[in-house]
This record gives sequence, structure tokens and C-alpha cells, in this order.
Amino acid sequence: MNTDVSPLHTQQDHAEPHISANGPARLDRALADYAARDWTDQAIFLNERFEAARAELGHWQALSRTSRELPPLAGLTMTVKACFDTAGWVSSCGSRVLQHAKPAMRSAALVHKLRTAGATLLAQTNMTEFAYGALGVNTRFGTPRTPLDPTGTRIAGGSSSGAAVAVARGYGDVAVCSDTSGSARIPAAFCGVVGFKPSRARYDTQGMHWLSTSFDVPGLICPTVGLCRQVDRAVTGCGADIPSPPLAIRLAVPGTLSDMGLDEDVHALFRTCRDVLTAAGITIHEIPLDSLMDSARIAAEGGIIGAEAYALHRHRLTTDFDGYDPVVGKRLLAGRENPAYRYVDALRALSACRDRFDREITGYDGFLLPTVPILPPAVAELRDEATYLRLNRRAFSLTEFANRLDLPGISLPVGKLPVGLMLTGIRGGDDALLAMASVLEPLVSNLQQPV
Repeated sequence: MNTDVSPLHTQQDHAEPHISANGPARLDRALADYAARDWTDQAIFLNERFEAARAELGHWQALSRTSRELPPLAGLTMTVKACFDTAGWVSSCGSRVLQHAKPAMRSAALVHKLRTAGATLLAQTNMTEFAYGALGVNTRFGTPRTPLDPTGTRIAGGSSSGAAVAVARGYGDVAVCSDTSGSARIPAAFCGVVGFKPSRARYDTQGMHWLSTSFDVPGLICPTVGLCRQVDRAVTGCGADIPSPPLAIRLAVPGTLSDMGLDEDVHALFRTCRDVLTAAGITIHEIPLDSLMDSARIAAEGGIIGAEAYALHRHRLTTDFDGYDPVVGKRLLAGRENPAYRYVDALRALSACRDRFDREITGYDGFLLPTVPILPPAVAELRDEATYLRLNRRAFSLTEFANRLDLPGISLPVGKLPVGLMLTGIRGGDDALLAMASVLEPLVSNLQQPV
């Protein structure tokens, strides 16, 4: 795939401090680029406040010329996925069913926290309807495309499709999104940016509209790991020193990698990444991690997401089924067929699986995988329902491990290719994960391989 792309952001854009003389001017350039593009059938924004954002950035710029101390995210722009409440906007979750609901009275906790830290709200981003899909397809508002495909025909991934495109094109510095089975990391990989899925307890979920109460977490998409760490630190007050040298990092690769259905191009690029990291002094061993595949099997056989999603939607499915996307509606309705004993047994089995993973990963700081085993398919391929369901399942087949086992994970861009390198950490090791990602990022960021 030809991957020529000219993102508006560069690594230098995010060196501290973020306030600069051209802050509003940078937004003007981004919005001019946005206005010049045809977003028909591929909308990335569902609501926007461009003029208010421009004025707010001007305010921060003026304050930067004084001696007043500024909040840590002053001068940064952010977008918010449509499944998070944002005061004054309808939280449509990308669905026609909710597009005429009452606007939110107050913003979700994470959105409020970032606003308090100085981030400027720019827009609300498009998503797969109710976050029930990993490919970013939305038949109501349009399906965003990855900027890494010059033909404009390949998907951005999902469910946080608009979020990833907004960051990749430089329209926002940070995107608030959700991650149930990979919804932050999959589109980040397909769009060449950073996608962070934290541990479940790291960010406040108040004001987030759920798909799965067992697996959903708020996540972040940013152009660089450095910016992701800065935003995370502003939210949590946490942070860890970068391990130095790379010799301090010990990573695993699952021994079952050959059974994980990787496309050959993806597998070849992953081998290249592994060789580069090993040459830099990072210890990488292939070890048995059977708990990964077991966790995916348990969640699927137990119908955990389906049962929880149906419980949340059952009343609306009765009154407004025709308002749902046909595929999403059928998938939601299927959740009612799952018996309670199977759901409860699966939750219990997952708990044991998590304990087993903790034992398997002992002595390592985390494990490596490609973020997605496939390249982004063309939108036209997904019009066939059977093809859509098959590729959707493949898309989240590697990212879901972190959700099922409650682990932090991050997708790193590999050159300018629509493929991500995913680093998954140990339980509760979010700070260490972000620190390690800072070491890995420059090692793989310039890799080039025909795809």
C-alpha cells in the first residue's frame, strides 16, 4: 500500500511548552485543511466549536505572555468521542436512535478533568454505532477513512474512528475515546498514531456511555507517546521515569503467535520490529502465554459483551429497533439468547485466567504483538455482512487480550504504515508501560516496508 501522508503534527509540535506565538495560527491551518476536504460519507466530527476554540487558544496565548502560571494542558486541543457526555451536545453514540436526545447537562468526568487542566475542546468525534464494532463503519453519519491511504477507500478502524483521524490529520492534539476490545488501539494503528488503553481503575468513567460494563475503559489517542504521557499525568498525577538504557526492559512474545492469524505483511513487519528492538538492547523472549487465547475464548463463549450490551439496550430495542444500524441491531438483540449461568461462569473463569496470566508473565515487563493482524480493508469490502463480521472479529483478535485480562496496552505507529506495534503491560503497570513506550517509539517510528 502506498502510504504517503503529510500530517500537520510533528514530534516537535509537542515539545513543552505547548503555548507558542502561532497557537491559534496552527489551529487555523488545521481548520483550513479540514474545510478543504470532502467529508461526504466519512464524517469525523458530529459537533464542533471551532470559533470558540480559536478564541480560547487566543486567551491562553495572551496569558502565556504574562507571569501567570498556566495549567498543564493549556494550548492543547482535544476532541471527544460521541459516547462521552459533553455539556451542550447530544451524546448520540454515533446512532440515529439518540441523535434527538437532550443535550448533556454536564461533561463526563474525564472530559471535565482535561478541560480543568487547560485543554481546549474542539469537536465531538464520529464512531461505530454504540461502539459495537472494530472497523469504524457507521451507516448513519459515514465511515471515516485512514489518512494513510491516498486512495481514500480504506477504513480508519473503530470504534473510535473519528478520534483517530482527527489526531492523524492534526485537527486535535488529544482524543478522548473508549476501548472495549481495542477501540483506541485499532484505529490508532490504522491511522499511524498512538492509542492508549489504561487499566480499568485509572480514569473515571462517570459520563461514559457503556457497551460492556466488564470491559469498557476510557482511552486516549495522541500523535506521540510523550503527549499521551503528559495528558495522562495531568489526569492522574502519576508518571514514571523512562527506563534507561533499553537493556532494562524485558518483553515477551506469545509462543502461539503463529496461530493468531496474522497476514504475512503484518507478520513480516512485526519480525522487523522485533529485530530492531533486540538490536537496541531490549530483551525479547518467546514464552507460553496460553492465558491470552483462553481469555478471548472464555469471553466469546460466555457471551459477556453481548449479554451486557443487550441489558443496556433491551428497552430501546423493543421500541426503536428499526432506528439501529441493521447489523448492530441484530448483534445487540442476539445478546438476549445468552443464559445467565453461561455469563456468570465466564466471569468466574476470566478471574482465574487473569491470575494465571500474572504467573505466566512473571519476570517480564509486558508482551509484544502487532496491534491488528490485518491491514485496513476497503469500505466497499464491508458491504457484505458476512465479510464485515469476519473482518470485524479478526480486527480485535489481538487487542482484546488487554481488555479481558484488565491490562494496560498501547499501540505505537510503525513508520507511516497502517500497522501498529502493541505493547501490553502487567496488571496495574500503566506508568511503567507508558515509560517503556517512550523508549520503543523512536526505535520503530521510522521503519519502512512496502505493504
